[in-house]
Amino acid sequence: MSDRRIVTSWLGRVPYLDGWRLQDAVATRVRAGDEERLLLLEHDPVYTIGRSGSVDNLLVDLRELREIGASVYRVDRGGDITYHGPGQLVGYPIVRLGDRPDLVRYVRGLEGALIAVLASYGIAARTEKGKTGVWVDLLDHRPAKIAAIGVRVSRGVTTHGFALNVSTDLTSFTRMVPCGFMHEVASFARLGVDAEMRGVATRVGDAIARQIGRSPEWGSTPPANEREIPEDAASRSAEDLTRAFVAA
Repeated sequence: MSDRRIVTSWLGRVPYLDGWRLQDAVATRVRAGDEERLLLLEHDPVYTIGRSGSVDNLLVDLRELREIGASVYRVDRGGDITYHGPGQLVGYPIVRLGDRPDLVRYVRGLEGALIAVLASYGIAARTEKGKTGVWVDLLDHRPAKIAAIGVRVSRGVTTHGFALNVSTDLTSFTRMVPCGFMHEVASFARLGVDAEMRGVATRVGDAIARQIGRSPEWGSTPPANEREIPEDAASRSAEDLTRAFVAA
C-alpha cells in the first residue's frame, strides 16, 4: 500500500456551482502541499457543457429546463454535454499528476476502478474503443453507458471526474445528445440491481484509491474559502444559462 494518502469525503447533495468552486479551492490546497482528495456527492439537476460541447446538443430549450428546476453551465472540463442529478454518484478526484501528466492513463484508471466496483455488484462492464466512460449491456443486449468521465488538469492537478448512474432518473438524458452522440444510458436500477448510494460511494472511494496507487482514508473536507479560488477560475464567472435566458 502506498504511503501517499487520498482523503475521501462524502458531501451529500450539493448544488453544482458550489461543488465546482469547492474543487477549485481544494486544487489550490493540493498545489500548496495539502493531501489529495476525492469528493463524492450528488448534484441537483444540472446539464454541463464541456470545452468541446455545444448548447446545440440540448434537445429542449433553456426555458423548459428552468421550468423543471434544472441548471445549465459551460464548464472547463474536456468532453461534450452531460447530465448530473439525484441518484447519480459524482466523483471529483483532486490529485497531483505532475508536470507531464499522462491524462489517458489517468482516465483509463478511473474507468478501471468503476468497472471493478460494478463487477462487485454482479454487473459486467467494459470500455468501448474510441469512447470515454464505462459501458454495459442492457437486458435486451443493447450497449449502454453507465458512467461518464470528463476531467481537467491544470498546473499538474486534476479536477472534475466521473458520474456513475445508480438510481438516476434516466429520462433526464432524453433532453440532450449525451456526450455529443446518441446512445442508450444505463443505471444500476435499469439493470435490476438495487444498490444504496452510500454503499456504492464507499466501494468507489476505495477502488479509486487503489487504482491510482494511494492509501484510502475517509474524512471531512473544509468548505471553500473565497481566497482559495484563483482569480482566473472559470467557476468565478460561471453563469446558469437558464437564468441568463429568462433574464434576456
